[in-house]
Parts: sequence; structure tokens; C-alpha cells
Amino acid sequence: MNLNIKTTKDMKEVADFVASSINKKLEEGKKVLWFVSGGSAIPMEVLVAKKIKEKLSDNLVVALVDERYGPVGHPDSNWFKLEIAGFKIKGAKMIPILINKNMKETIEKTKDIMTHELNKAKYKIGIFGIGIDGHTAGILPHTIALKSNDIICTYDTDLHSRITITPKTIEKLDEAILYAMGESKWASIELLKKDISIEDEPAQILKKVPLLTIFTDYKKI
Repeated sequence: MNLNIKTTKDMKEVADFVASSINKKLEEGKKVLWFVSGGSAIPMEVLVAKKIKEKLSDNLVVALVDERYGPVGHPDSNWFKLEIAGFKIKGAKMIPILINKNMKETIEKTKDIMTHELNKAKYKIGIFGIGIDGHTAGILPHTIALKSNDIICTYDTDLHSRITITPKTIEKLDEAILYAMGESKWASIELLKKDISIEDEPAQILKKVPLLTIFTDYKKI
């Protein structure tokens, strides 16, 4: 497939693009489910949140693509980092994942809520990053997340117990935005242009989303 790649360093340009897509669907009266990422995407997502039309936001649901398990508000939590960065949308429904319960209860609760929202939403959009190892969301290469039949799964890594949406969930999206800034991401973008196994580069799964737009500062396209 020909990738829709937009070369830019302007975070505002990306935020305007995402906000326009979400607001358009909300203006059409559609229930929108928006998956957000942590890491370098957070400042851009904060800008998007400020551009969401408040009068329409009661039709918007926001969920995480992945989270690091622990107590609510722990310093490595993606949701906590979003909150302290100023991410908020008055009237929108938020799904933060962490609920101060054990892992089993956390997964069961999140799975129930996400299943409901995935079925209810008329438009599903997600913002994703890409790692130097080709991972996206919490889906690392050669992990159980790649083969899970559930919409979310959990597994342990060296640093954290991860909770992540799975390829099965990503394939349910109507639109995906890949936000990949910095020289460390350029090799992964090059690989994304090729057809390789998602086991080796999990971000390849994003190419199955009907509408994929890649924003990057990589100029050798």
C-alpha cells in the first residue's frame, strides 16, 4: 500500500488535523471513540483536547492505547502523565484503565467498558507512536500481545506490567494517526514502508486501518 505520509515538525499542524477529524464526526452526530497514547504524543494530544468543541464533547469517549499497571497516579502511568500535562475535555467520557484493583479485576473492568464503547461508537480513531524496535501501543515485538484474541491483554516486561489494546482492537478502528518525531524513529518508518511481519515490527498492523496518516519529520520519503 502507498502510505499517506506528511512530513512536518509542526505539532500544531498535527493537532489541527486530528481535532478536525474528531470534530467533523461529532458535528455529524456520531459517537466517537478516541484512543490516545503516552510518550511524545502527549503534548500534541493536549493541544487536540483544547480544540474539541465542548458543545459536542458529550458524544466523545477517550481511552488509552496502553498503560503501565500500578496504583492510580503512579509516576509511570500514561494517564497520569496526560493529566499533569493538562489533558482534559469537559463533558467527554474518560476510560483511564487503572482503578486501584488487582490486575485481574482491572483487566475485566477495562475489557467490559471497552467492549461496550467499541460496539457503541460510530467512529473509532487512535493516535499511535512507534518505537525504535517497531512497537506501537504496548505491543512489543514477539510478545503475546500480537496473538491475543482479546481486545486488550497484559504481560510483563523488564520494567512494567503492561496493559495494551491488541491488533484485534486496532483492526476495528476507522482511522489511525501515527505520530513519529525524532531521528530515532526514522529507521522504523523506513521498515513500515515495507511488508514485513508484525512479529518483527508490530506497527505494521496500523496499515490494516482504513485511513492511516503518518506525521513525521523524516524527509527521506
